[in-house]
Amino acid sequence: MEDVGEIVSLVIGGHALQGWQGVHITRSAEAAVISFSLRCTNPAWSDEADAVRRGGLVQIRATPDAEVGARGGGDLMCTGYADEYESETGRGARRDVGIAGRSKAGDAIDCPPTKHKTGLVENKDLLGVAKEFDEFGVGFFTDQTLAKIPMVQHVPGQPFFVTLEREARREALLLTGQPDGRVKITRAGGKRHAGALVEGEPPIESIKLRLSIKHKRSHIHVRGQKSLGTDKDSLRQEETEQDESVERYRPEILFNEGSDTSKELNRRAKWQKLRRSGSGISIITCVASWRDEAGKLWEPGNLVAVRMPSEKIDQDLAISTVTFNQVVGESEGSGTWADITLVDPRTLGAKSGGKGSGSGAGDGGGSDSDFTAGLDDAQLDDSKVDYGAFNKRGGA
Repeated sequence: MEDVGEIVSLVIGGHALQGWQGVHITRSAEAAVISFSLRCTNPAWSDEADAVRRGGLVQIRATPDAEVGARGGGDLMCTGYADEYESETGRGARRDVGIAGRSKAGDAIDCPPTKHKTGLVENKDLLGVAKEFDEFGVGFFTDQTLAKIPMVQHVPGQPFFVTLEREARREALLLTGQPDGRVKITRAGGKRHAGALVEGEPPIESIKLRLSIKHKRSHIHVRGQKSLGTDKDSLRQEETEQDESVERYRPEILFNEGSDTSKELNRRAKWQKLRRSGSGISIITCVASWRDEAGKLWEPGNLVAVRMPSEKIDQDLAISTVTFNQVVGESEGSGTWADITLVDPRTLGAKSGGKGSGSGAGDGGGSDSDFTAGLDDAQLDDSKVDYGAFNKRGGA
């Protein structure tokens, strides 16, 4: 299958900067930021790039339509800021320009809030807590019904997202960066991509299966204590879940943040068991398109029907991470492709593993009621970019 090229525009101050020879955009279901890295040679838009050097707000858009691309239009992929701008002049007046950055949540990940008077929020759900501390203008929204949290105390000096991630973990919620720069408080797995990824068939260029017991645990122990009370049930809480699929003794202990009941600790143990249980399988594939059969950009958290006959794999998997790559040129490694990591849906919190893949037809076959997401050890700062490097094609 030939590459389906994309016209990528970085829009800033009403100008659409194009002509990028290298594009690298990464999204993850477990990352509150979208990271990007762009480079070009001998650009003709030096004056328009001033706002980029000053850290102005940018949008990255992509389209396979040349006419739309000429106007700087297309699908929105990221809204944020350039963390770094580099310009290098070499022999023959060659000038290389590189830009790397993250979506709008990057500042809230790096910096502590300073305007909240007490750092204490009481009797609000996670969305309300996020809005209380969002002095950075990130913007938060949710597609979930959230329970109120009795008390959230922010530790002075800590970045905003340390507090938010801690509470999201307790509530088994994902904080997922969105193309418009906002952060979605969500649970993954409710939607499906059109089509299927089948070994040996387009758009797959390479596919790799990884089976591992490294992150699986036989017993999950969750310990905690209540903020009030001195009896055994208050001071020595412990709930345990066992994963019978792990034959060796591989225990894990979690110390629950906050003051919860035994029921809530048990729920935390069950969620963690599901996440660990699903961590045994992952598939890394390189596909020759940024889009599914319906023309929709690959979306973290969505289900994809995957068939790998050589390894007897035929089931739905969830997109954990996707990196959109485009390298323009005649050298080896040029082209347009996406590196996609797919995982057992339980790794992102589903109650059960992926079912048989079926046809993969349609674009919305899932239901949020089938999934209960957990967020533990989430890589919120999954945004460290090698500003000069781009993934080697098929490097999976």
